[in-house]
Amino acid sequence: MPADARITALESTRREAAVAVLARAFRDNPLDVAVIGGDPARRLASVAHGMRVSLRSAERDCLVLAAERERGGPVGVLLAVPPGRFPLDPPPLLAHLRSLLGQGLRASTRWGTVYRALEAVHPLEPHWYLSLLGVDPDHQGRGVGRALLRSFVDVVDRDGLPSYLETDREKNLAFYAGAGFSLTRELRVLGTPVWCLERPPPQGEGGS
Repeated sequence: MPADARITALESTRREAAVAVLARAFRDNPLDVAVIGGDPARRLASVAHGMRVSLRSAERDCLVLAAERERGGPVGVLLAVPPGRFPLDPPPLLAHLRSLLGQGLRASTRWGTVYRALEAVHPLEPHWYLSLLGVDPDHQGRGVGRALLRSFVDVVDRDGLPSYLETDREKNLAFYAGAGFSLTRELRVLGTPVWCLERPPPQGEGGS
C-alpha cells in the first residue's frame, strides 16, 4: 500500500471521490460488461450512478472503509453490510430516479435480474456481507485491497460471525482465499460466472 495511505472510515465529504474510485475499479468487470454493454465510457458513467446509490444506501449502520492518501484522496473503498441489514434500504426517491435515468432502463432492468439471482442464494443465517471492494486501477497490486480486506476481517472476527461475498472475477478467488474465504457456490447470471464465497467465524467464537 502507498506509504502515505491509511485505512479509515469514509467521510461523507469524500463520497464522490469514492464513487469515482469504485467506477474505475468495476468498469471492466464481467457482470458490468454483460449488463451495460461494450462501450467503456458508457460503462464508467453507468457504474458511477450505481455506486453513488450504493454508498448513499450504506450511510446508516454499514461499514464503509477507504484507503486514503494524505494527498490525493481515496484509492480503494470497501462497503460491508452488517447482520440484519441485507438487503439495504432503497435510496430516497429522487436519488433512485437519478440513478435510473443515468443508467438507462435496459441496464436498470438487467441489474434487477442480477440482484434477484444473487439474493436467491444469499445466506439466511446472521453474517457480514462484503458487498464491494474496489481499488483504483492505478493503485492495484500494491496491497491496498489486502489492507482493506484485513480491516474488514478484524471487524468480523471481533463480532465472531461468518462473512459472505460474491465475485465475478475468477482471479479474486485466490485473493479472498488468503483471508480465509472458501468457495461455496458457482452460478451463471446473464451468462456470466459468479462465485459465492463464505468465511467461517473464528474458532472459539461461534465456530466449531
